[in-house]
Amino acid sequence: MTLPGRLRIAAAALVAATATVGLGGPARAAQVCAQPPAPDSPQAAVPWAQQAWDPAGQVWPFSTGSGVTVAVLDTGVQTSNPQLSGRVTAGVDLVASGTADVDCVPHGSGLAGIVVAGQQAGTGLRGLAPDAQVLPVQVVDRAVTEPTGTPADPGLVAAGIGTAVAGGAQVVLVGPVGYTDDPRLAAAVQQALDAGVVVVAGVGDGHDAERDGEGPTAGSATPYPAAYPGVLGVAAVGTDGLRTDTSQVGDYVDLAAPGADVVSTGTTSQQVYQGTAFAAAFVAATAALVVAEPGLVPAGADRPAAVQARLQATALPAPAASGYGAGLLSPGRAVTEDLASSPPRQDAGYQPPPTDAAAAAAEVAAADAADRSAWWALAAGAVVLVSVLAGTLLRRARGRRWRTGRAAPPPREAEPEGFIPASALFDPPR
Repeated sequence: MTLPGRLRIAAAALVAATATVGLGGPARAAQVCAQPPAPDSPQAAVPWAQQAWDPAGQVWPFSTGSGVTVAVLDTGVQTSNPQLSGRVTAGVDLVASGTADVDCVPHGSGLAGIVVAGQQAGTGLRGLAPDAQVLPVQVVDRAVTEPTGTPADPGLVAAGIGTAVAGGAQVVLVGPVGYTDDPRLAAAVQQALDAGVVVVAGVGDGHDAERDGEGPTAGSATPYPAAYPGVLGVAAVGTDGLRTDTSQVGDYVDLAAPGADVVSTGTTSQQVYQGTAFAAAFVAATAALVVAEPGLVPAGADRPAAVQARLQATALPAPAASGYGAGLLSPGRAVTEDLASSPPRQDAGYQPPPTDAAAAAAEVAAADAADRSAWWALAAGAVVLVSVLAGTLLRRARGRRWRTGRAAPPPREAEPEGFIPASALFDPPR
């Protein structure tokens, strides 16, 4: 990374420390939206992903994400939403400076709600890691998840990752998807991984079924940071468990999670979202659950790989071969199952159970009897077959006036003159 790039990340990290941790003076005022955000659509029902996972019964008794900070790099988060109030810090706006507690799209608010949305009358929505904390870092002013359109600034996203790490995040969720391999972004990701921070990103929404079929998405649409080693790249599936039409396919896909008709928080209530960024939010929330539970994964630089290994090992089988990575995310299994640290091996003190001699003899006798029965059945079948064939041949022969008897001897040739037969050797002399 160049010196200006490092300085930019360091400066962003300093802003994060001031705005979120309280080091220094008060944070600057939040931005004012130039245009009103998209209207909300209140949703009373329990979202389909919650119904499938049953977090109240299968996840939260074991982990709620308490003590873990998840940084959400996107369009900011509307902290005034009642379901997000008290669960999201003011954060940092790297686009226009100031805090990131206003979402003018909204998009980042939906990502945050998947992680930490609290209980609220009139809706069944709850965040998957409700006791975690969200640190919003605004790096874009619009949703950026497709190859078309104006891309996100990779330098700004890199600075956002540095900001998140400096702000104490253990998990970083990157909302925007870039389609250019940028050394600044690659370096920021590696620095986060080296610091033991889990990095999660969507694999992008640029798949074209007519162009790509079920195969890999066109090579020019490689998504970053999902394609970098160590980053958890997440694909999107619908209510049927199948990959959505636009969810990209490639070796950068590590897991799949709900990314169609996803209900989450908006400006004041809820909205319905689509895309791999929201699938990645479920994975980030699950990573927070795993990190929060002591003993599931190590601390330090080994943590990101351990979290990835756990989420992939506990994933449910995918319904198809490509586009799903290791399978479908399973938060309940991720926080409850024990993973073997080495291949299975027999206990050194293991002794096989004693053999019951009588039972073994009876088993052998039964097997012998079965073999004899089989041979007798084969022999009987052979006799029947021979009898049938013989009868058939006999009927055909009689139809041709065949009679039993001895055949006439073949005619003998006349002996030449002077021939002496061999029997003459035994005649008495004359």
